[in-house]
Amino acid sequence: MGEAVRHLVPAAAAAGAGRPSVGLPGAGTAVDVDSRADVDARLAVDRRAGWATLGAAVLLPVAPVLAGMALVGAVLGPTMAARRRQARTEARLHDQLPDVVDLLALTAAAGLPVSAALVALGSRPGGPVGVTLARAAALVRRGGTTAEALGVLAAAGPPLRPLVEALAQHDRYGSPLLPALDRVAIEARARRRRRAEEAARRLPVTLLLPLVLTTFPAFVLLTVVPLLAGSLGSLSLPST
Repeated sequence: MGEAVRHLVPAAAAAGAGRPSVGLPGAGTAVDVDSRADVDARLAVDRRAGWATLGAAVLLPVAPVLAGMALVGAVLGPTMAARRRQARTEARLHDQLPDVVDLLALTAAAGLPVSAALVALGSRPGGPVGVTLARAAALVRRGGTTAEALGVLAAAGPPLRPLVEALAQHDRYGSPLLPALDRVAIEARARRRRRAEEAARRLPVTLLLPLVLTTFPAFVLLTVVPLLAGSLGSLSLPST
């Protein structure tokens, strides 16, 4: 099953490269907004890297250590920013997946084939899943096959792979779709719940440093400093 999904991605990429881009109502808007957001994020990262490089060049004669730190930030900053952006996208995919599976189950119960269901949903779910569905729907409207559209979904990231596998099995072998979607929805909800629990467990550790940096200095100023001042004031030098 996973092997079939892996074959979908290069096939969809080749099909998308071989067809001209056509503006489509409803689908192109979400794709264009997502593309502009990606471009803006990359430009912001490039600007920060450029400023860090300029700062390193200015600080090099005066403070070589600070210049080295700025240069390291300029080199590693884009990679770290890309990883954070990918992690945020995958987190949003995990959050949206159960709801999208429910929508696809409704379309399957209504008797729509997979390609028609993708076109019917389009960008309606919003977020990264909506953008990916809009791309797949645009590919179907241009005459692409269901397998190519599923390749677009598979290329969105690992969170959508279980859904793509269920749809690919139904499209290729005619297996029942509703039971498979029910299983995907149950697993997706359990995964989303686990991720929420993990985030809740990480919250105290995440808040520890800001609490220490903001609370501890105030505690020292309000309690320790007055005590030290009072103790020093009560001391008297021995008379000679």
